[in-house]
Amino acid sequence: MLAAILLCGTTVLLTSCSKNDSSSDDMPSNVEAEYGIILYGNAGGQMDNIIEKGFYDKVAPLLTDPSKVRIGVCYKYGKDNERITFNGNYASGGDVVLFELNSKTPLSYKSLGDNYGVQWSDMAMYDEATLTNVIDHFKQNMPAKKYIFLIYGHGGGWDELNDYVREMPESNASASASLRGVLYDEWTESSGGGSDALSMYELRRAVEKSQIPHFEGIFFHNCLMGNMESLGDMYPIADYTISCMHSLASNCESMVSLVKELLKGTDFKTSAINAFEDFKDAANVSHEDCNGDFNLLDNKEIPNLFPICKQLSSRLQTIYPDNKTVINNATENDIYVPHPDFFFVDLQYYADKMAEVTGDTELKTIATNLKKQMDKTILKSINFYNSPYAKGIKPKFTLSVVAVDNATYNGEGGPTHSFKTAYEYCNFHKQTKWGDWLNMVEKKPTKNNPAGEKSERRD
Repeated sequence: MLAAILLCGTTVLLTSCSKNDSSSDDMPSNVEAEYGIILYGNAGGQMDNIIEKGFYDKVAPLLTDPSKVRIGVCYKYGKDNERITFNGNYASGGDVVLFELNSKTPLSYKSLGDNYGVQWSDMAMYDEATLTNVIDHFKQNMPAKKYIFLIYGHGGGWDELNDYVREMPESNASASASLRGVLYDEWTESSGGGSDALSMYELRRAVEKSQIPHFEGIFFHNCLMGNMESLGDMYPIADYTISCMHSLASNCESMVSLVKELLKGTDFKTSAINAFEDFKDAANVSHEDCNGDFNLLDNKEIPNLFPICKQLSSRLQTIYPDNKTVINNATENDIYVPHPDFFFVDLQYYADKMAEVTGDTELKTIATNLKKQMDKTILKSINFYNSPYAKGIKPKFTLSVVAVDNATYNGEGGPTHSFKTAYEYCNFHKQTKWGDWLNMVEKKPTKNNPAGEKSERRD
């Protein structure tokens, strides 16, 4: 079956047109599965080949019984660029493929593009209407008792450009920074020449407006999404979240492991915990160039971090005038920045370091309480310490938080708003007043490797 994707105004309509008898629709379409997984992605570069070889090829042979696990895929293939040549095999660059993956799915040269795709590189994967309609399509055509949402692509946590209300025509919006937002669409370029991104607000609205307004689990198979600002707005749409606060270098081992565990008949939480054990050795090899992490989060515990973060912000503001020198020095020289291109730091590491350098008793208590709540929120964690330059930095990665100086905080955010305006729009700030601390502190972390001269290597 060919998944025809048609544009009608601003709404994406999904319909099916017969094109080829060689399709995964040989499987019964009305069989209700225990779990339905909706994979939504746009990555490009090496990741097109990785999802084909690392996920499709390994998982398809396992999906012989539609009553257990069914997987629906909406994926846009990448394009050639100055860094990486298009390396997909089952479709052409720019193909959007919409299909159910199972043991009957033809996986050969151009087979996905020919059977399930349309050449439409301008389709906006970042548009919430696209995502809502994709979710509705699989709800209607892939019945399941419970659903999991798996997002595959490039992410970047909270983004001062994209994570704000869109108040002007898209043609006038500025470029988003590469790797920012929840998922960036490399085929859809803004006027500034960059790629637009699905924001955390758009993701939440798209899910809530869909026929599956709440998932049992959301799996962010992309970088930097274990971020308090992002999670603070997205946690209500699922019971559990899998994410990393650091970078993610993976050959889909975690995705494959989760499917294998679900096929055993266990629930999402148990399957995810077991999957972490299954793929940790393989993932350790994948993270050979940098540090990294994976966390399974209990979403109902995320809001319980907010009052502790509010106490942390308030106490830092109170003691800053008398501790400015030690706090500024520690911020510039001792705080580990997991990814050198972003302004996120590990929240627990940051709280512990501030308590250490100031010697403040109240800060020490807050840091201790934060750790207790982190332990309740993070059900399972895997950390990797494979950077050739930062092996001496071994924090237990938890969740990240924005850490900038007051100059950055009061600087430009986007064409219609400041950094401060965008930040104070997010729920995490509204609950914690974390931005009030960023509005005061005079220095920002800059060291990707406080223990040495070189930063972690990045491809």
